[in-house]
Amino acid sequence: MSTTANPVRIPQAERSARMQRRLAQAAFEVIRDGGYVHFRTAAVARAAGVSQGAQLHHYPTKNALAEAAIDYAWSRATEESLARIARFRPGEDAVAALVADSEAFFFSDYFRVALDILMAGGGDAHLRDALVGSTLEHRNRVERLWLEKLVEEGWALGDAEDVLALTMSLARGFAVRALVEPRRERFRRLCARWVDIVAAAGLGPRRAARKPPRARRGA
Repeated sequence: MSTTANPVRIPQAERSARMQRRLAQAAFEVIRDGGYVHFRTAAVARAAGVSQGAQLHHYPTKNALAEAAIDYAWSRATEESLARIARFRPGEDAVAALVADSEAFFFSDYFRVALDILMAGGGDAHLRDALVGSTLEHRNRVERLWLEKLVEEGWALGDAEDVLALTMSLARGFAVRALVEPRRERFRRLCARWVDIVAAAGLGPRRAARKPPRARRGA
């Protein structure tokens, strides 16, 4: 009598999901390494180590693979931002933490690949809409959580919204500039100044106004 245990069968839906993730990651890596202008579906099948037939079964078109690559990039970037938000502790410099998260995101391969797809494939309205939709879905979630952190720290809502938008715009602008000038020294120096400017402007956690001392009787 055989004592060999029967192998555990993975449900078809899970196997399909795993294959899709594998192909999405491969598509992202192919675009990252070679650029969207040179993107070919056959290269994705080779990078994933699967037959082109298997690839075509899950993602039958170049656009479908590009959209999968975008979703993969934004999902990974969002996971990393959520981890940084979770590590933030009350009393820390929230603007400095926001700058660090913005730098990590906007200077990442995730953002660069998405920007590459948008610039090279932006003439395709369906692909452009898919990129914009995925971007808004993921980045709005991250921005909302940072906004909640700022408000929890005692920031006025309007101040928190403005500083959040300006900080991310600063990082985004320098990330685009990095395409031709990759050094980050100036970005980090100006971001340090930005943190100081916010503090000097009196923005940040609202402090209860100090009550004047009571006059002593007989004084």
